[in-house]
Amino acid sequence: MHAGGSRSRRVRAMNPKSSDHRVAWEAPAFANDILAFWRPRGTLSRAEREELLRAQVAATRPVISGVLCGGAVLLALVGALEALGWVPGIGYPGWAVLLAALATGAGALLMGRLRDWRARLPLMLACIAVLGVFLSLPPPGASAPLTLRAGLFHLLPIALLALMARRTALACTVALVLALALLRAHWHGAPGGGPALYWLYVLTTLAFGLLLGGYRVAFAVQMYRARLRLREQAITDALTGLLNRAGWNREAPARHAEAVRDGRGLSVAFLDVDRFKSINDRHGHEAGDRVLQTLGTLLRGREILPGTCARLGGEEFVLLAIDTPPVEFEAGIERLRARFRDAMLPLQATLSAGIAHHRPGETLAAQLRRADAALYRAKAAGRDRALVSD
Repeated sequence: MHAGGSRSRRVRAMNPKSSDHRVAWEAPAFANDILAFWRPRGTLSRAEREELLRAQVAATRPVISGVLCGGAVLLALVGALEALGWVPGIGYPGWAVLLAALATGAGALLMGRLRDWRARLPLMLACIAVLGVFLSLPPPGASAPLTLRAGLFHLLPIALLALMARRTALACTVALVLALALLRAHWHGAPGGGPALYWLYVLTTLAFGLLLGGYRVAFAVQMYRARLRLREQAITDALTGLLNRAGWNREAPARHAEAVRDGRGLSVAFLDVDRFKSINDRHGHEAGDRVLQTLGTLLRGREILPGTCARLGGEEFVLLAIDTPPVEFEAGIERLRARFRDAMLPLQATLSAGIAHHRPGETLAAQLRRADAALYRAKAAGRDRALVSD
């Protein structure tokens, strides 16, 4: 039995006592967080990676668009300086540079509005290519100083690689930047310093962009895990490990509605520990906690009944089972009561239950009311029993 659906993996945390321990621990943690996102079988499940990827893309899409718009402004400024004669051109007419800047800016703005990454990716690559060509790649045969221009262009890949979340986008961007660098070297030779220094520069800029992207991914993974922990804590009863009332109210209605829509069988049961206050008074609150924890452990176990269960408060528990035949559900409740009675024999704790099977058109609230009424009848009939709603 699961306590309210799939549970997120719990993340182990260390609290190093010295700065040396902290440094030694953070480095592998950084690498593990990156692998958790990129590796197909990392510590994040596929669904968790997809959720995190969507969140990262939503956060970085406008920033990437802004970086490309900044590149368009930079290209327009360079074109204006060329027109004023303050900097030498690289072989393109002024109107072509201005048109390229306008086209890049328009493409960047459009990219920020597109939702489908398959449409955004080629548009982004086209913007990068236009900026790379008009900033740092003269036509064949043209002569121009390229060192500073190549440096200006390579600021953009550093920023873009640090922001990208999809591996496809990263690979395509790296390939495009390398292709532009190769064309630049093939047509005009390596800029001042020789080919070795030129390629060291190109590869270093790519490495810095990827490194910054790695830190961003690691931070995103850590924040995502923290959010999962907070989400789990908000819907989990700390004593029993079951859903609390907030978790039940979030998960049970959706599961119930889905089962009704699909025409599947539904059963609910209210469970209550008999004379729980007396157990607390006679044996102390620690004994009372053990009683509740024992029942929580039995409800979380899959060997008795599958379903969604919660502690609604005090000694009151609820269970929702889907696709369990009524006879099997009732037998499972009896097994649960027997296991609980045997485990709590020293404290003489027993369990009463009220059961309600779904009726056509019945809401979860109405079904729970019938189960609650059956529980009160079981209490009135002497406790330590399970009764089924009429």
